Amino acid sequence: MRTVLCLLLCLMGGSALAEEEAPWFTNVAGDVGLEGVKAKSCVLTDLDGDGFWDLCLDRQRFFLSQDGKHFATHEKHGIAYPVIRRVPVNRQGRPDEEKAKEGPYVPQYIYFADVDNDGDQDAIAGVRSWWFYFDGRRWQTIDACDPGVRSTVWLNDGKAHFEKAATSPFAAKNTVGPAMALAMLDYDNDGVLDLYEGREYRQYGVLANCGVDRLWQGDGRGGFKDMTKAAGLMTLSEPGGPRSSRPSYGVTHADWNNDGHQDLLQLAYGRQWNYLWKNNGDGTFTDVGMETNFAGDDITHGRYPPIVERKAERPFRSNGNTFDCAVGDLDNDGDLDCFLGEIAHWWAGEASDLPSLLINRGSEHAYAFERRTVREAFPPRTFRSGDRWNYGDLHAAFLDVDNDGRLDVLIGSGDYPDGQFLRLYRQQADGFVEVTERAGFDWEGCGGLSIGDFDRDGDVDILAGRSFMRLNQKHRDRFMGGIKVNAVGLFRNDIANRTGNHWLNVRLGGKGKGGANRSGLGARVYVTTGDTTQMRELRGGSGLSNHQDPPEACFGLGKATVVDRLEVRWPNARQTVQVFKRVPVDRFVVVTEGKKKLATSER
Repeated sequence: MRTVLCLLLCLMGGSALAEEEAPWFTNVAGDVGLEGVKAKSCVLTDLDGDGFWDLCLDRQRFFLSQDGKHFATHEKHGIAYPVIRRVPVNRQGRPDEEKAKEGPYVPQYIYFADVDNDGDQDAIAGVRSWWFYFDGRRWQTIDACDPGVRSTVWLNDGKAHFEKAATSPFAAKNTVGPAMALAMLDYDNDGVLDLYEGREYRQYGVLANCGVDRLWQGDGRGGFKDMTKAAGLMTLSEPGGPRSSRPSYGVTHADWNNDGHQDLLQLAYGRQWNYLWKNNGDGTFTDVGMETNFAGDDITHGRYPPIVERKAERPFRSNGNTFDCAVGDLDNDGDLDCFLGEIAHWWAGEASDLPSLLINRGSEHAYAFERRTVREAFPPRTFRSGDRWNYGDLHAAFLDVDNDGRLDVLIGSGDYPDGQFLRLYRQQADGFVEVTERAGFDWEGCGGLSIGDFDRDGDVDILAGRSFMRLNQKHRDRFMGGIKVNAVGLFRNDIANRTGNHWLNVRLGGKGKGGANRSGLGARVYVTTGDTTQMRELRGGSGLSNHQDPPEACFGLGKATVVDRLEVRWPNARQTVQVFKRVPVDRFVVVTEGKKKLATSER
């Protein structure tokens, strides 16, 4: 009957059914030169300045886009991956020579942004130290396990070739620590990018003296100095207090309270409180995580289920394992909402925070968040393990999949064998519906995510890494078609253009020092069509190490045929605002700070 109906529609000139049944996304990795290319982490960025997004995979392999149609391996990039002998520290605090391995050192993270304001994307590579040991009383440095590698800034010549920047405190030998993630922002609005570095356990599981997160102030030449203490961000070595250091498994930035200053969001592991550092506008920060509900939910009894015979945790260990934070104006009300990606387990009990939407309640409620767990905000999930479930929501992003003017939610789950997939939730007027199957995703064991319009056709595409963590070959033979390689996926968006909805893609160019940073990170972009105003804020770094999206603001406009108003609020000292009216739709737009005319193109 279904076949007859489809044939009848086709004979009548209709193709609605066929279009509805066609997958929303197509994995085109094999068509663009990425067939079988392994990657767990992945980043879209423009390395050579041609306007098309290039790729960095697993923090070490680079591919240049050929007009969005093909990706070619790029090896002569100049970034060094020195061969080292990695010697771990054993349980007695001595070098474990039996487990020593030799090979190229791959940094813990590598992010891209224009740190010297010359118009191209530079690279910041971070080192995670592993040569510390805690004997129960004090920390020791095991010098024989220190190979001498340090964090490094690499400056781009504009043609995807990098040279090491001059040494600064960021790259100094004595400032190394357990680096985990990075956010790139201009916290003091001086037109030069700064760094907020998340640091985790110095030794896994040891809460005492976790790595203190660092704020690095940029000098505009690729150098950075430590402003952590001056900014009021120093935390305490003793665990359990409201100002204790916590293992940061992700960091990001956002103007959560609409005051024109970028705030710092710390994502804590070990079921500890998250920090939300309010930017006071004078170079200092104040933690407001508790009063805004960003720190964790209000269930802090720490009790385990009766079947789990363990002593209850203290309140500071009754929160989340937070890995990622998607940020965007989900409800188009002019302030930023969040989705916190968490790991949670059935055996941990209700005091362990689930992945959650955080809806910003606005100025009338001091910009506090209303928490809605993944079970409250989205349709229920099923797990292979039944009621012994895990949430492995390590990665998350907001994007307007079908250009209808509403942000949708993408969640990348992995690390557990009970059914952790790349999942897509479409926002409708009455809430979210899961459209993973309609999207064409069957992506178990999701690695990193990076979203952007790689083929420049007006919609948002998805680059997804893959992780085989806890997914052995036996599992992959049974559930994943026997795949042996964790090949990257590049999911081309095919649904947005089929809807007939219109779009606008906005990129920014700041003046640099004395104005706004050239990348426009922290800028607000507002688009008004009719009675609806949408807002995007450009960010550099989103969460778990190496989660980064390229600096573009992608808007779906629905059926609107003109943008009534385009407004940019620049992250400079005066928070300058530029306004453009009656902007054509279906265009790529570049806004340059201070210029009265837009640069527009159809591709």
